Amino acid sequence: MATPVQQAEPTLARKPGTLSVLRNTNFRMYFIGQLVSISGTWMQNIAQSYLVFEITKSELWLGIVACLGGLPLLILSPLGGVVVERVPRRTLLIVTQTIQMILAFILAALAFAHAVQVWHIVVLAILLGITNVFDTPARQTFVVEIVGKDDLRSGIALNSIMNSMGRVLGPTAAGIALIQLGDAWCFMLNGLSFLAVLGSLFLMKVPYAIKYIGGSSPIRQMREGLSYARRDPLILPLLILAGIAGFFILPLLRLFPAVADILLHSPEEAYAALSVAEGTGSVIGGIIVGWLSQRFGQGRVVAAAIVINALTNALLALQGHIPPAVIITLFFGSSMILLFISLNTMIQMIVPDGYRGRVMSLYSLAMLGTTPFGSLAIGALADAVGIGAALIINGLCIVVLGGAVIVRWPHILRYNARTKPETVAIPNGVVEAVGD
Repeated sequence: MATPVQQAEPTLARKPGTLSVLRNTNFRMYFIGQLVSISGTWMQNIAQSYLVFEITKSELWLGIVACLGGLPLLILSPLGGVVVERVPRRTLLIVTQTIQMILAFILAALAFAHAVQVWHIVVLAILLGITNVFDTPARQTFVVEIVGKDDLRSGIALNSIMNSMGRVLGPTAAGIALIQLGDAWCFMLNGLSFLAVLGSLFLMKVPYAIKYIGGSSPIRQMREGLSYARRDPLILPLLILAGIAGFFILPLLRLFPAVADILLHSPEEAYAALSVAEGTGSVIGGIIVGWLSQRFGQGRVVAAAIVINALTNALLALQGHIPPAVIITLFFGSSMILLFISLNTMIQMIVPDGYRGRVMSLYSLAMLGTTPFGSLAIGALADAVGIGAALIINGLCIVVLGGAVIVRWPHILRYNARTKPETVAIPNGVVEAVGD
């Protein structure tokens, strides 16, 4: 018998600011631990892309490595959503973060021994992708378990700012480490950074932990999650927009080494500068997203971010000097994070707890599962027509496809994350908040 589950309506009387969730002790521990770990991860991402390009001198190989690394997320994401709803999120995160730490140490050992080859990087990227199948939706849903629904919007914004700060601190540290120490130390420092997040996970309490009780079979749960996402008039177009962002926007980060080398003629300094500019822009976007959403509505923020991001693609293609490219990349990072935070917040404010893990796994699939194929496509396009022309074509695709979704579902523009969620029946199960 279906049991209706009503997600609590967001508190309208109180308008918490972007930083209000930092009063939560558990979130502060999580924030600090994740910030250290994410900074280390970005150090590895930059060093790995640099190493791949140094070995192969090919934009296509950058795309191939990214594609194979993200392939598990594309294939296994629905299963990951089911597992996230059946296993305590904190326990799952401890397991995935430990495995990722071990993978980083393996890559560091290979680099220190000067034995690393492209196929080593590919294998480790695939294994990392398998852990992300479970780690990504677990992290997406874990925020609400730490802070509750009243501070969810602030938690999502701070979580995105944390990721953006990692994209500033990580590339900055990577730029120094690459020049002074070498890529092997970037991988080693990333492995050590996982100790911070593991420590925070062991120490914190999870007062709003949600457990799925009396569920059906995993296959049926996957079907129910897909059916719910397909029927909802807002979640479906938001997932499509997430897929567009994953395919056309995120892959640009993987092409920064080629942009720095070919367009800006500075493979190390320009790469570090672009990475820092993108991360700084993301932090700025994360700080102002709350104000923009309250003033204009999150739907309009999404539309504006799509247009601005498309323009930055085209403008970056025309640059030959580092300073203007850095300014453009700053706007690229801001528009990207505005889009990501707005989509994430809109979905999480709509979806009831009974479908949260499965829907967020679909969001991860749309946002990250499409990225490998986007990386492969733009890498192949850049090889064929040049990096500049590829960026212009990519920008056109972003604005045309994103605009088509908004024209098809114009009610997106009117959404402001204050709509009261409807009661949703969850077959054969009930969701309730319990302590972890």
